[in-house]
Parts: sequence; structure tokens; C-alpha cells
Amino acid sequence: MILIDYRSRIPIYEQIKEQVIMLINTGVYKPHDQLPSIRSLSKELNINVNTIKHAFTELEQDKVIYSVQGKGVFVNENPIGNQKIIDSAMENIETAILSGKTKGISKNSLIGLINKIYETGDGDLND
Repeated sequence: MILIDYRSRIPIYEQIKEQVIMLINTGVYKPHDQLPSIRSLSKELNINVNTIKHAFTELEQDKVIYSVQGKGVFVNENPIGNQKIIDSAMENIETAILSGKTKGISKNSLIGLINKIYETGDGDLND
């Protein structure tokens, strides 16, 4: 279920975090559902165990997931409402908007893109 873009500039652990959050947000994983183990994800994605562990550690610090010794890793009760995640997302959005503004993207183009993403889920600028 987790897909990694090895050519992306986004670090792999960040991609894993984002995808886990997306899977939770879309209802694939619900509160208290168990996530795949670090070792099984490592084998499935052919990624170093430490990279997966790094992503899971940050998700746990953000209170998106919790671990139970000897049992595994589970989704927290209200992970998406977590203010730390929202604040982090807003910082990322602000950085991207400021970058686009300096490169000449108009406010109307940005609003159009936002509407497209929220209406269709597709953020491809080339359509």
C-alpha cells in the first residue's frame, strides 16, 4: 500500500510518514488498527529497517501512532486532528506557496489548483 518514489527529492522516511498519514486519513487504517511491522515493511519496500523506524518514531512523536511492547504499532484515537501534524502541513504549504509566488505563479492559478485538488484529488499542473 505504501509506494516510494526513489527519484523524489523528498527523503524516503518522509514519504513513508506522508503515506501512512494518507492511509489513515482515507480510512484504510482506523483508530487502534495495527500497522504492518517495521521488518515486514522493510522487506516489502526493500528499504533499510532504520529508515522505516525513523518514520515510525516521528509518527509516534506526532501522536499519529503508538506502539505496544511485544504487540506492534497501532493508529492513535484521533491522529489526523493532531495539531502538530496540521501545523507541519501548513508550514509545508506556506513554503511551497512562497516559492511559487517568487517563480511567478499567480494567486488565481494557485486558487484554481487548490480547487482542482479538493474537487478531484488530482494536483497535476499539466492538465
